[in-house]
Amino acid sequence: MRLFVALDIPESAVAFIAGIQQQVKQEIRAQRWQPLHNLHLTLHFLGEVDETLLPELIHDLDLVSAIIKPFSLQVGHLGAFPHAERPRVLWIGLRGYLRALEQLHTLLGKRFELHQEVSFDRRTYQPHITLARGPRTDGEKLPLAEWNQRLLGEATLPHWEVRQVHLFQSELRPEGAVHTILHSATLSGEDK
Repeated sequence: MRLFVALDIPESAVAFIAGIQQQVKQEIRAQRWQPLHNLHLTLHFLGEVDETLLPELIHDLDLVSAIIKPFSLQVGHLGAFPHAERPRVLWIGLRGYLRALEQLHTLLGKRFELHQEVSFDRRTYQPHITLARGPRTDGEKLPLAEWNQRLLGEATLPHWEVRQVHLFQSELRPEGAVHTILHSATLSGEDK
């Protein structure tokens, strides 16, 4: 089964991000625009995992969630991977209590390292929400600074409280990926 661990993004933030995506769509082309009905913030993509490992992965989520307390996030700025001059991915970043987000990511990664059968990305975590893959600007670099000022500079950026982390199964179908939550763990860490 194809698995990943992610956070929900509330409807208010999804609606705001959809509006930004629509405005950018009027200005550039892309190989593929990210459908926003499956929107989430990925912490770890685990890929194909044997179903027998599910109880251990669920235990990992529960264990880490008991350490991390709920935290807030907010929509951030527009960016691109690897950079605006030759973009492969257009994304919107996050603000807020990023230290807690990074801690959640790191602790989950440490737990997943205990399972030799699980492979996941060990690169530095850069939290983002993908808007488009293969954005094209006819040789020009993406106008990220201008977009950030014009589209986000004066906007009231949505924020939300992160209270759960989810283990998802992703099924690839001709009409697009279908994501199903297999387990949700509530963040319940306390101040010491």
